[in-house]
Amino acid sequence: MAQGALLYFIAKEELVWNSFGGQMYLCDFGRDSGQCPDVPDCMGPGGTALSPPRIYSWDLWAMRTYVRDSLKVLFPDRADDINKFADPGEYGLESYYCRLLCCFLFTVTVMSDLMGSINMVKVFIDTPNKAECWVDYEEPTWADKEHAKAIHGWTELDLVTVRVAGMPLAWKIFNVIVVLLPKMFLWKITAEAGTLFLMETSGIADIIVNSVALSFILQIDELLCNELMSDTTRNMLEKLEEYHIEANASEPDFETMADDELYAQNEEQIKQCWGWREILELFPLQLVLVILFTWFCVERYYAKHCASDDAGARVSQSMRLPLGTDFSLLNAFLPHFFPVPREEDPFWVMPED
Repeated sequence: MAQGALLYFIAKEELVWNSFGGQMYLCDFGRDSGQCPDVPDCMGPGGTALSPPRIYSWDLWAMRTYVRDSLKVLFPDRADDINKFADPGEYGLESYYCRLLCCFLFTVTVMSDLMGSINMVKVFIDTPNKAECWVDYEEPTWADKEHAKAIHGWTELDLVTVRVAGMPLAWKIFNVIVVLLPKMFLWKITAEAGTLFLMETSGIADIIVNSVALSFILQIDELLCNELMSDTTRNMLEKLEEYHIEANASEPDFETMADDELYAQNEEQIKQCWGWREILELFPLQLVLVILFTWFCVERYYAKHCASDDAGARVSQSMRLPLGTDFSLLNAFLPHFFPVPREEDPFWVMPED
């Protein structure tokens, strides 16, 4: 819940409060500033040409623009001189590829949560749909219990084992509704809010710090669980035996195989030619999935918040003020179906050449 609340507030900051501050979406402003004016997309959100010495973060650019506009209001007869000498610069990226790298690293942590949810589904499918005992009390058969406890220094808890076993279908449905679906919704807002947060960060140092901050947010649930759970729950989790999915049970257990069996299997594998299965096992499938998911999240950000100008550059869409500060859970979790209500007239549009 704490993790979801923090991500909810990040989404509210980016989608509501930034608009009230007059901020447009960063998109690709300043991506090719080092090559300007030799490339077509060299115009910033302020309507002037981009160049490395004139690129600032949003806070600095907003302050410099405010100072220039205030001087023009105070000294209207000196407006031309103010425009000439009080240059606010432009708002843009410092490093496009650093932003992509941080998005990739963030996706790695997000994908681990997704794999945990997928493993949960596999456990639900693999376990029998009937009630079975998860806790067993096993007394030693080789000696008297008190004698065995004295030899090994055991307590009564050392004779208790906890394992994953069968679960009635009704309880599986209950866990899907109460645990799995909220976990998936939380994963969705994590991916969307985290990508939006990183894509809206312009400075190199800031985006690295923000990626580390997001990694901390993703670890909050484990931190709270470790610090606040009861001793009884902690002991049960420590005693929980590792569960192996039935689909992987057919794989040989090399730890229990005899030496002659291992030697025979090794000789058989040497004689066989490599096939597609062996090649695919060497291929880093999870790395490919992370790259594809990073590409999907970044392109989704561009599709929702950016538009292409005449030069083909991705610039911010026209910005409209929200009708209020209300930001419901439906706005956060299902923004496609429940968008934030906004005014019809934009407060900012991309300047023309």
